[in-house]
Amino acid sequence: MSNLILGDARETIIKMTDKSVDLIITDPMYDLNQVEQLWYQAEFTRVCKGAILVFCMPENQWPADKFLFWVKQPSTKNYSKNFGRFIEMIAYYPGPTFNNQEYWANYTGIYNDTLEGPRIHEFQKPVSLIERFVRILSNEGDVVFDPFMGSGSIILAAKNLKRNYVGIEIDEATYEVAKQRIGED
Repeated sequence: MSNLILGDARETIIKMTDKSVDLIITDPMYDLNQVEQLWYQAEFTRVCKGAILVFCMPENQWPADKFLFWVKQPSTKNYSKNFGRFIEMIAYYPGPTFNNQEYWANYTGIYNDTLEGPRIHEFQKPVSLIERFVRILSNEGDVVFDPFMGSGSIILAAKNLKRNYVGIEIDEATYEVAKQRIGED
């Protein structure tokens, strides 16, 4: 079950079968309000039988008991009137799969992977970071779901590690970039 969908995540998720995916890793819009976050979280919990990871910013955290942290490489942006933020939080909802064969440093909860190559999308995540989570929280053949696919880093990581995947992207141009990047023309 590998599938890329051009469409609205909200409309697609409500049509999905309960417990139909094994792992959700996603990076939704950071301006979702608490009501929207709670709606998505309820739907994520309904469709996923495994762990759920949701990237969020500290100023607008998702409702979770556990958080991981991605420390991003500092940029040279001008911060003359405000402090910069070089960290993203990752809301973590554990599932039954937790593969502990990786080197111990992969389980610290604080990660500092950087993007390699040219930036494709404004909010692109490092494939190396996502692959770490996919290896730990799923098994080969499992289904990884990203309802906010963007340029496809999460789907690419799933494909690289022999997982099935479902990705949704609402913007047609971004969807086409992801399809090409993932190798599904």
